[in-house]
Amino acid sequence: MSIAQSIQVSEVSGVTFLDIDNAFATARVSLFGGHILSYIPKQDGQERLWLSPHAVLSGEKPIRGGIPVCWPWFSDDHGREKGQLPAHGYLRSQVWKIQHSEDTDSGTLLVLRPTFTRGNGFEYDCNVSLTIEVAETLTVTLKTTNSGLVPFTFNTALHSYFQVDDIQHVTLTGIEGEYKDKLENWAVKTTPQPYKISGETDRIHQHATPEVVISEKDLARTRVVSSGHDSMVIWNPWLGAASIADMDAFGYKHMVCVETACTDGVTLAPQDSHSLVQTIC
Repeated sequence: MSIAQSIQVSEVSGVTFLDIDNAFATARVSLFGGHILSYIPKQDGQERLWLSPHAVLSGEKPIRGGIPVCWPWFSDDHGREKGQLPAHGYLRSQVWKIQHSEDTDSGTLLVLRPTFTRGNGFEYDCNVSLTIEVAETLTVTLKTTNSGLVPFTFNTALHSYFQVDDIQHVTLTGIEGEYKDKLENWAVKTTPQPYKISGETDRIHQHATPEVVISEKDLARTRVVSSGHDSMVIWNPWLGAASIADMDAFGYKHMVCVETACTDGVTLAPQDSHSLVQTIC
């Protein structure tokens, strides 16, 4: 299969990386995990994604930063005791394959598929694809199709880490209503206005917010446009970053996770499909 001219393929420590460079943007993708590591629009030259300087890129463990793919469950919501199955599922820790790539008038189109979808904790027949469109915006579509004979239910997320200069100067706009606070035994709270991060944060906003703007010092830095979701998850480990092996102790200052997610469960009948879409501007 031929690879689009805008894509350069390299291999480091047994992991294949795709470096995309077109008229509109550059991006980097790891086939381990189907994981987007970088996206820089040429219009402003500003990196949108945060990648931990201590991220393990050898395929030994999931990558810290960028856009991890969570599927077929989110966090440890797999119905078993915590630790019995990998957090966020198993697609982010397997090798993906290139199904299709092409250069278009608007950028580069890339379609990836995981090696397998049936696994411990999810033994159903289905097809999963990750479509990545690197253009003036970055659009990521995670599509799940039930190819079997019985319905199944799954959860999923695009666990995106966004680059910021200083988290203490960041404001999130577009999120309203209530959220569940994981740090306080899932207490239901009202979304703060203005929405700032001032400590460890792990919140599930269970409504389909269509757009979140990440601003810094009152200047819009990144827009996150979502569809096919039922939740937005906001996460920053704050001082807890010091206990995360693949994260710098002060890395929390330069990132915030704004995750397009399905945490309430998506049920697919045979032959039905679901697409989770996140566009980064």
